[in-house]
Amino acid sequence: MEEIKEGEIVYATLSVKDEKEKIHELRKVVFSRNWKCNYPLLDQELYTRFLKQNNIKTSAEVTSVEIHARTGFKHKSKGFTTAKRNEQIRDSITGAYV
Repeated sequence: MEEIKEGEIVYATLSVKDEKEKIHELRKVVFSRNWKCNYPLLDQELYTRFLKQNNIKTSAEVTSVEIHARTGFKHKSKGFTTAKRNEQIRDSITGAYV
């Protein structure tokens, strides 16, 4: 099984085993490993979108990885910047800024 680093985005073929011991072959999918997770376990809470897109209803475990391309890394900061209120005044008739 090939190594996927934290935060890395890869184009790969994955074999995933769900909680019912059913093996799913996911061919040529884009997969990104989260920064804080229990990889190779794909928890339902952290990987909800990925699991739903691939029609897997429970948490799963990655059993094998074949990486076709490494595309880069996600941005680590997820914080938002503060927004500043617009101080321009609109004209009540035309709606244009004065």
